[in-house]
Amino acid sequence: MAIHVTIGLFKNQFAAELSDGRCIERPDFRALALALVHAGVRADNVQFGWKAGQRMLTAGQQVALHAEMRRLENEYRVLSSAA
Repeated sequence: MAIHVTIGLFKNQFAAELSDGRCIERPDFRALALALVHAGVRADNVQFGWKAGQRMLTAGQQVALHAEMRRLENEYRVLSSAA
């Protein structure tokens, strides 16, 4: 079963709520992308949300996070096929 995630900004940190109940917070989108890929989240399963007390990610931040996750997914796919 795929893990879905909703991402927002909370106190200048990227906050991700995973569908399995885990929460991941990181200070920048690259660190968050790495943590999400390691948690088994695919870029296609990322949504962006907003709650009271949070800021919405800009369109540029959303694109950058998706791109970084896809890059990491491709990198890991190449490394695993080479092993």
